[in-house]
Amino acid sequence: MGDSAVELVKRAALQAVQARKPLELRFGTVSSAAPLAVRLEGKLTLTTDRLLLPKRLSALQPGDQVALLRVQGGGAFYILDQLGGEG
Repeated sequence: MGDSAVELVKRAALQAVQARKPLELRFGTVSSAAPLAVRLEGKLTLTTDRLLLPKRLSALQPGDQVALLRVQGGGAFYILDQLGGEG
């Protein structure tokens, strides 16, 4: 019975952390370069007001695939890097 209580506490703690989603890695495809827009895994499209873009990635083009990190609270996404491509 002690193990089941411990497992219950562990599960509750894990659910609490997941509910807050402190970090979330997402993948998307650039759908527009100017203004910048990224479509997340075929669902939501993010526009410049929700995207944080490092200078080194300022030349993204439509079709480029990117990895994004959802900022805590879910309001903004930081583009981590462009994913491998051709060339």
